[in-house]
Amino acid sequence: MTEEPRLNPLPEDPDTLTFSETVTALQDPERPPHFLAMDQSGGTPEKPGGTHRRHMEQFGVPVKDDADFQKKADAARVILATTPGLSQYFGAAIVHDDLFKLAGPDGRPLQDSLREQGVLVIGKKLGLDKSTGLATELDQLCAGMRELVEKWGVHLIKTRTTVTYGKNHADDAADQMVQVQQKAANYGQMMAILEPEFSKDNPGNLKDNEELMTRVLGRIVDQIDNKGLNKHPYAIKTSFPTPGSLSKEPINPEASADAWIRICERVEIPDDLLVVFLSGGHSPETSRALLQSIAHRMKGTRRRVGSSFSRANVERPYQQMFPKNGTIDADAGHDAMLLEGWKNRQAMQGRYNSNLEKTQHYMGMGE
Repeated sequence: MTEEPRLNPLPEDPDTLTFSETVTALQDPERPPHFLAMDQSGGTPEKPGGTHRRHMEQFGVPVKDDADFQKKADAARVILATTPGLSQYFGAAIVHDDLFKLAGPDGRPLQDSLREQGVLVIGKKLGLDKSTGLATELDQLCAGMRELVEKWGVHLIKTRTTVTYGKNHADDAADQMVQVQQKAANYGQMMAILEPEFSKDNPGNLKDNEELMTRVLGRIVDQIDNKGLNKHPYAIKTSFPTPGSLSKEPINPEASADAWIRICERVEIPDDLLVVFLSGGHSPETSRALLQSIAHRMKGTRRRVGSSFSRANVERPYQQMFPKNGTIDADAGHDAMLLEGWKNRQAMQGRYNSNLEKTQHYMGMGE
């Protein structure tokens, strides 16, 4: 199996990347167009756990109590961030604020482990109102951007809204994404990864969800262009166009790829805009089949697409690093993480099939 060219290292001191160096690195066509989503919320001191604990339970990772959760949450961050060779498959990692408080086995901050491998660090800000899907804490975003830049040297930020077919707030969600881009442009030291997520749990068919995505993405791109905010770099993280899980229509990757092409044309998504797709609760098999179909359509064009999966990338690594006997196996977690990255690459190259999900170990796959 032929090895892809290795990514050039980041500039001499990766701990002090400037804004322009960060943007240049993210836009490097040799950089894997995949973000490792490891930004699950750990909850609050009053209610520990959050999304991170819920994901562990969904993955079948046993959690005895709050203390056991925290131990495993910290261990998971460390294992993923220190995976040797991670940059072969992931150009960036989206991290939660709690990662900045952790150190690797060598005692150095985890963000340094990522950067020294050539993996860019993307911070995460803003909460989410579960009833509306709209972002909260927008009034604190400027302070959050300054903290990421001045305290941690991070010039990339991901913010999210969630839109559901059949519910209101679609225009508000789009407008919030534009507000984020406005704040990033005004600050001048932050590149936004705008994430309008489209919930798969809806009764709409593929056409319904395609129309919704066209409306929201179109409103975002149009306003960014009309306000002159397109002069400041940004990227998009969004969902695959699929039928809602509450509809009777099955997912057809080729039909979803057709829908994405139509969305790009109708919205006039800029050719050079990086778009990464989230798994959004879809299985690893479905997520990679969708990615493969869309990536195939992008061949021969300037469009860059990639992935930013959460469940599809980290479910198996979590299961391997936390075996049922209660131990923590870092080596098994590293191996599983590289295997998931390799499968993403296979999808991008048109070599993926669901049988690859039966592969047990990464060893030798990158050779």
